[in-house]
Amino acid sequence: MDMLKKFWSLVLPKNPKEINDIVDMANMSSIKAMSIFTAIVESLVMMRYLIIYRENLYFNLTTAVNITVVFSCVILATLADLFIQGKIHGHKLSVFIVLMFIIIISFFSMYTSYTNYKVGRQILVLFVANVSIISFLQITPLYHMVLLIFEFILLYSMLYSVDGAKNIVFINAFSYLIVILILCVVSYHRKNDSVIATYEARQRAEDFYIKSSEDQLTGLMNRFALDSIKIKKGLTFCVAMTDIDLFKTYNDKYGHLKGDEVIKMAASNLLEIFRKKDCFRYGGDEFLILTTKMTEVTFKQKMSIWENKVMETGVEGIDTPIRISYGVACGIVYSKEDLMALIKKADDKLYSIKSVRHTSSEDR
Repeated sequence: MDMLKKFWSLVLPKNPKEINDIVDMANMSSIKAMSIFTAIVESLVMMRYLIIYRENLYFNLTTAVNITVVFSCVILATLADLFIQGKIHGHKLSVFIVLMFIIIISFFSMYTSYTNYKVGRQILVLFVANVSIISFLQITPLYHMVLLIFEFILLYSMLYSVDGAKNIVFINAFSYLIVILILCVVSYHRKNDSVIATYEARQRAEDFYIKSSEDQLTGLMNRFALDSIKIKKGLTFCVAMTDIDLFKTYNDKYGHLKGDEVIKMAASNLLEIFRKKDCFRYGGDEFLILTTKMTEVTFKQKMSIWENKVMETGVEGIDTPIRISYGVACGIVYSKEDLMALIKKADDKLYSIKSVRHTSSEDR
């Protein structure tokens, strides 16, 4: 029973969605390259045929097969490219494209081996094609094995219909099949283990990055995350530099632990309105919000909502409303320097707003 389970785990392994997504993308890249290569080679073969026999052209089955293969490969290359670009997606669609590629290439190779046999040549084309498919594509072994066995049964049935397959040493043919079946399983698991190892290493790196990029007190992103941000040229950024009004008085009057509660409360409300990846603890009681996902009007509306939520929430033990101030700046960013300039602009506006507020407070 254990042996049977082990066999099924070898030929019908189950991968999580994340691994399937990586495999699908790798398979689409391989199919795109192999389809383009096949289409070019077969187009050159047809051009050579047209040049050599231009005075005595005739349309036969081989020509029809070549044309079909070229057009099929162009279609498959296009579908694979659309998949890579994300315009079409889905694991089942990826499996379908892979299956169509295998069927087209296998039957073309089978036909070529068959025609070669009829004129006394080697029938190795099918073997070479299958080895190439196994080398470049990652296919669930059970399904691939079924396809391989069907191909070989069909090919040798065709050869038997020619002359009883008298020029075939069946023990050699059977050995080739067994070797390819074993190769199919070994190759799949070698690739799969490599994909899983790469994925796990990437996850560990991402976990480390998240931990090192997160402010421990607030859960917001920290200055390291801000320094590591990648700029996509030509995007419009909305930036807000903020701080908590008269924050020093909370520390002085209620103590630093209560001051920390004020910071955590403001950060918690911030995360209810903006994405975590857009929110940074800039230092002390200062927060930075930057996003490319909103218009300036929407961004200012969100900031106003946050300001009101902070005032309404408050912190237990502090009997006065907690207020925040912020300066907003929006603009097109082409480089890290442009982003830093936008942050400074927002900071300058914050300074101006706080100067007015403090002056008003002193007048009262």
